[in-house]
Amino acid sequence: MVELTLLALLNSVGENFCEYRSAGNDTYKSLLLSYSDASQEYGVNEVKKVIKDSDGLNFSAVAVAMLKCPQHL
Repeated sequence: MVELTLLALLNSVGENFCEYRSAGNDTYKSLLLSYSDASQEYGVNEVKKVIKDSDGLNFSAVAVAMLKCPQHL
């Protein structure tokens, strides 16, 4: 099994986040739905491990969102 990385997680979450925001959901709801989708795809424990082990998560998440859908930030 391939290990889930922060970049892979953020790319997945970022894509879904943009879709949820474009559908009219607010930022917080879009974020929660996106992480819920990632947990279904990669498994709750894998997502939780990546989040816990990541430094600079906020900066990285914002950077990915700025690249994928800057109109929603």
